[in-house]
Amino acid sequence: MSPRPIPFPGFTPISDRVYLRNGNEKSKPVPADEPTTIIISGWGDGMPKHVSKYSDGFHELFPSSRIIVILSGTLQASNQQEEARIEAMMPVVDTIFPTPTGSGREEERVLIHAMSNTGAIFAAAAVVGYQRRHGTDKTFPHKLLICDSTPGSLDFASQVGRWSHAMAVGTAKFFPWPAIITQGLWYIFLWANWAFERLRGSEPSGVWANRVMTDKSIISTDSHRLYLYSKEDEIIGWKDLEENVAGVKALGWPVDLEMFEGSPHVGHMRLHPEQYWNKISNAWKQAVAAK
Repeated sequence: MSPRPIPFPGFTPISDRVYLRNGNEKSKPVPADEPTTIIISGWGDGMPKHVSKYSDGFHELFPSSRIIVILSGTLQASNQQEEARIEAMMPVVDTIFPTPTGSGREEERVLIHAMSNTGAIFAAAAVVGYQRRHGTDKTFPHKLLICDSTPGSLDFASQVGRWSHAMAVGTAKFFPWPAIITQGLWYIFLWANWAFERLRGSEPSGVWANRVMTDKSIISTDSHRLYLYSKEDEIIGWKDLEENVAGVKALGWPVDLEMFEGSPHVGHMRLHPEQYWNKISNAWKQAVAAK
């Protein structure tokens, strides 16, 4: 049996990890300058009370848009097998795209907001799930992909310290001992998991997600991308992110970057709310105008 959905006020669970909040019913069809659907793929171990601050911000910007939130654990992102990741995201696909183009009532205008590497991994799983449902000749239709504090370097040895720190922060509430001990345990786990994946020949989830999100046969090139980051991010190195962005731009996607001063990992909105939401609003306007 699947785990029961956790309480998420204002949202209706459509699975144990996927939640739906409808937009204002008075504005149907959705105005052409708003997304029809916003997908928020939350950071690892993000709790509803924290993720809801982002859904509230999007609702203020786009009151007619329905919002789908994906809640996932860091352990799920690092250890769940590819097929299980994709299957877990099929409720996202089936809610937005019961047909390849959507509900059939109006054009689907999708905004994806992927937060940290965990959010990016499960956003990629939803993108692949769309092809599983509707055919490998179709690419996931969306207008804007926002990458918030992701991606970083994909080199395991140089990044395992950062990743174990992220997992220690996300799971701190479950352990009574000092955080350094929790990080050490996650450090050992990540190395063991990496060795096991090498033995069975499976692709690390972060590498897989990056490959999916840069594959033109899977994700539409008729879309824009916005990267939100800072030099102070303790988990995602800003130079690594900029290197990734340069590769995406070279592949042909229209790309924009926004750097924030002094904000930690997935903490840009908390420290700089006006800059954060203004940038997202402008990026959406540019993406729609590009049509």
